[in-house]
Amino acid sequence: MKLNYLTDNCLLQDTLNLAHKEREIMTKVLWHLREIDRRKLFVEQGCGSLFEYCVKVLKYSEAQASRRVTASRLLQDLPEVAKKIEEGQLKLSQLNQLKYFFQDEHISAKDEKIKVIEKIEGRSSRDTDRILHELKKEKIPRNVFIVVREDTKEKLDKVRNLKAHSCPDNDSLLGKMCEEVSKMWDPTLIKRHATGSSETRFVPKMIQAEVWRRDRGECTKCHSTYALELDHIRPFAVGGKSTVENLRLLCRACNQRQRVTYFNQTQSFERSLSPPS
Repeated sequence: MKLNYLTDNCLLQDTLNLAHKEREIMTKVLWHLREIDRRKLFVEQGCGSLFEYCVKVLKYSEAQASRRVTASRLLQDLPEVAKKIEEGQLKLSQLNQLKYFFQDEHISAKDEKIKVIEKIEGRSSRDTDRILHELKKEKIPRNVFIVVREDTKEKLDKVRNLKAHSCPDNDSLLGKMCEEVSKMWDPTLIKRHATGSSETRFVPKMIQAEVWRRDRGECTKCHSTYALELDHIRPFAVGGKSTVENLRLLCRACNQRQRVTYFNQTQSFERSLSPPS
């Protein structure tokens, strides 16, 4: 499918419309799964459960099948959920989180479930996990799981053995490592002086630190804190200086988008000034 002929606005609007249609179709799929489950039609397909039917017949991954089965069964008690899925206020991953929360907290009353759902509408899975943890009657430390490669785990175990007296487990070890690494990597903590010239692309450490402090360690476009980069407001390639005034923090995505937008506009302007051939 070639889409390069679309304008930016058309591309964004088309994608928005498709996402809405996708959620509408998803809701219909959930209702169909609910009815298949009620009639136990998966047996006619040689499957022992709705989950098995989703994996073997509908070709969903096990994770996708689990989320859809959970959501379809939740629709029976809470049909209001369907509308929230269509509007993008609830995601299937959140419904899966709700399932275990309701089970653990022994919540069966419909009005109680609705109150919980209202608190997580429009939230990310991480925020939902935090909110549900705060709503637990018995306050216990919240565990999170991190997936690492086996060789990384071996390296972590080796470091933990070296610090076993002060860091007996991975949690305390990672906490200590984060403290130490922050001193080396956090630009706002840099105290040493560094020399450099605004005429080069290299940005001195002290200037980096000042830009980070001024922009509060977040992207000035979308406020993300992930994969931040220093961006020349006036690009270095066209004479921009490596000064505090000409630098800002952008996340990687916003920086790439800014580069595309700036040079596309420049090329369009230059073409408009060129005499017709």
